[in-house]
Amino acid sequence: MSIFKLENVCYNYENGKEVLKNINYVFDKSRMYAITGKSGTGKTTLLSLMSGLDNPKSGKIIYNEKDISNLDKDFYRSHNIGVVFQSLNLLPYLSAIENVMLSMDVANLKINNYEKNKKAISLLKEVGISEEKSNRRVLKLSGGEQQRVAIARALSYDPEIILADEPTGNLDSQNEEQIIKIFKELAYIKNKCIIIVTHSKSLANSADYIYNLQNIK
Repeated sequence: MSIFKLENVCYNYENGKEVLKNINYVFDKSRMYAITGKSGTGKTTLLSLMSGLDNPKSGKIIYNEKDISNLDKDFYRSHNIGVVFQSLNLLPYLSAIENVMLSMDVANLKINNYEKNKKAISLLKEVGISEEKSNRRVLKLSGGEQQRVAIARALSYDPEIILADEPTGNLDSQNEEQIIKIFKELAYIKNKCIIIVTHSKSLANSADYIYNLQNIK
């Protein structure tokens, strides 16, 4: 049984332009998926739909056999699905640890601050951020390190699905390889469903499956 499905998903922009038409994708746990396509094909729009930030004009998005339009979207986004935004959306004047702990607060995890701190340090170590760097303000970290903090934050409440929008778009090849390695470990070791929107050929070729969006004519 698939954990996540798109069934005949369609979407129009406010000006009436159709960008997504009858999209049917299936996603399983322990797999890494890449969504590719030229600019304007609706990749980021599709990610917004899957994360519950917008609604399709028609069709269904199914999570664990339930249409997400019938779910509590706040709970869905803070428990079931983790999002790594292209702009990262980290709070630059907080430390890496504080950014991850804040995500736990939003998810209303029933653990005390000591346990949150301990868990944040552990998650950051898993993605290659040392405890010393974890205490630095995000503003003082490199682009690759900030990307890792964003991934750790998305993992803070242990969601089954991770969505990532161009997670290596601003990174050099060495950092890209390291981020790919982290996503693969999350899929194959942590049993996550990883869904990545990307223009990167090397990232797409590292995925188990590639879904390619086409321009609607």
